[in-house]
Amino acid sequence: MVSMNNYNQLEIRWVDLEPTRGAETQKKRPCVIVQSDLVNKKSKTFIIAPLLRGHKPWPFVVNINPSQKNGLDEPRHINLKQIRVVDNSRIDNQVGILEKDYLNSIHVAINIVLGL
Repeated sequence: MVSMNNYNQLEIRWVDLEPTRGAETQKKRPCVIVQSDLVNKKSKTFIIAPLLRGHKPWPFVVNINPSQKNGLDEPRHINLKQIRVVDNSRIDNQVGILEKDYLNSIHVAINIVLGL
């Protein structure tokens, strides 16, 4: 397991989301760390958002195309309606790093979800 100080914003990592309840995103899947690096440095918990298969037209998602940098093997979308806090023990291997070009779209989607 990687130490808690080695996680960075926009990293895509495998995260075990089980156990879940109801309509929560389930199973082990790639997730993007959305928490800031300032908080990541001293944290044992991390704010993540799951990456789900395919593209969606919803205002609370950010559609991601696969690239060598992000390590994804197919088009996915970040579901910002499913952001959650997870303990570092749920976080596993790195898939890749999300391109910074997506950061503004993530901010917009989070603002839509939280009403900020």
